[in-house]
Amino acid sequence: MAYKLSRHKSEKKKQIILGITLIVVVAPFLSWLVGGLYATFGSIETTGWAEIVYPMIIFPLIGLLGIGWLVKGVLKKKEAN
Repeated sequence: MAYKLSRHKSEKKKQIILGITLIVVVAPFLSWLVGGLYATFGSIETTGWAEIVYPMIIFPLIGLLGIGWLVKGVLKKKEAN
C-alpha cells in the first residue's frame, strides 16, 4: 500500500508516507499478530496475558520507529533539481 502511494514521489514524501503507514497500519497489526501467536503457540500457560502484554510492548516500539521515519521525512530538505 505504501509502495503504491509513494511510487512517483520525492524521497521526502516517500519517508513521510512510510512513517504514517508504520504508525497506522503496520504497528497495530503486527503487535496483535505477535501477541496472538505467542499466546496461542509460544507459552506453556494459556492465561491470555501474553495477548495483552506483548502488543503493549511491541506497538510503541514500532510506533516510535514510524515516528522517527516520519520526522526524518518532514525535516529532510527538498532535493535540488
